Amino acid sequence: MGAPDARPTDRRASESEARTDDALDADRPSLTRSDERLLSYLADVGADYQAFIAGNTGLYADHVESRLTALADAGLVERVSGEAVYRVTDAGRDALRDDCPRWSD
Repeated sequence: MGAPDARPTDRRASESEARTDDALDADRPSLTRSDERLLSYLADVGADYQAFIAGNTGLYADHVESRLTALADAGLVERVSGEAVYRVTDAGRDALRDDCPRWSD
């Protein structure tokens, strides 16, 4: 059995599907659902401690730590102080706005 998101091999992708896939910017990071949750939370609250982000988003602390590191490396969040306090950047807001329609309900 194939992956649930794999295209069936017995039909071709429609032209609109092909154009949408080709139009995606390969340089722009693709957000996971966890990334979207973290960016949305930080966009709403401004800045917060990593531990509070985990507790308030319902994600495991270790996962939040790894995703915040990846998001910071991509320039989508930034550390506000020497402590683990993060806030979303303008690039993070743009990525959140641009990425969500691709997978949201």
